[in-house]
Amino acid sequence: MAGNTSFSTLITTTLQNLPGDVFDAVVTNNALLNVLKKAGNIKIVSGGRQFTHPVFHRANSTFAARGRLDTVDLSLQDNLTRAVYDIKIIDGAVVLSDLDVAMNAGDKEKLIDLAEELKTEAEVSMSEIMGDQIFNTSAGANDLDGIPRLINTVPTSQSDVGGIDSSGSAQAYWRKYVYTTAVAAFGTTQAGLNAMSTTLNSTTYGRQGPTVIITTKAIYTLYELALTANVRYTQMETGEGTFRNLMFNTLPVYFDDNAPANRMYFIDTNSLRLQVLSQGNMKATKFMHTQDQLTESMLMYIFCNLTLGSRRTQGVISSITG
Repeated sequence: MAGNTSFSTLITTTLQNLPGDVFDAVVTNNALLNVLKKAGNIKIVSGGRQFTHPVFHRANSTFAARGRLDTVDLSLQDNLTRAVYDIKIIDGAVVLSDLDVAMNAGDKEKLIDLAEELKTEAEVSMSEIMGDQIFNTSAGANDLDGIPRLINTVPTSQSDVGGIDSSGSAQAYWRKYVYTTAVAAFGTTQAGLNAMSTTLNSTTYGRQGPTVIITTKAIYTLYELALTANVRYTQMETGEGTFRNLMFNTLPVYFDDNAPANRMYFIDTNSLRLQVLSQGNMKATKFMHTQDQLTESMLMYIFCNLTLGSRRTQGVISSITG
């Protein structure tokens, strides 16, 4: 068999082109990110020190019912503000052993297999960390503003989400709805369905409101059992795969392995975005040889954050225990 004389170039160029594939895998492996993609709410931003998101916090007060000769109020309105979110970094390394490349050098197909293994490793690893970040309940300074932070279970305790203090009464518009009554027996006297209906109605304003419900596997099972003979299954297309889901009042209900225990989130994805800097849109550096090891490595990174423009159309049932 003829040897591959440019094996190093082959495998490095193959891996150099994988960031786009990794990003697609991350999106299509996560129900919430996939919904955002379908809604066109994965936004590539050209630059800036922070991500911003427009927030309409009150109606234009000049509009009113008037007589035909009444004076129209011409006062300047200040009804639009912006929430601001820090840009966060998620990154990692793809490391290539010189020995592995040398052992596979005589067979082009083996080199491609090795590249595919490293690509799959990167896809799985990035998908895992993004999933963790989206539902992180103890976010630190370097973590994304995940759903548990954006849709917190104590609406009046936060003073810095999007740079807006929701603890004050003047910023009540920046609070989400929380169903705080404990649901200890989901299927008994329709307690679970009542909590879901109350949360949905409390977060819906005309045509604005939640578009998707995400919870744990355990609570998803409780909901499925509560539907009994009325259960209906649907699928959401995701390119190469589908997410299994149920429906509640026209909204798809999904489970996520990373969703916090005992919670069910009602998410308005129309006002939720994954914002990504264009210069950090799942980029990869060139392969560089390690000084003290027989390896080559490249770094892969994304500069992003979840941003929210409406909190009153978001909700959470905070305690479902059985």
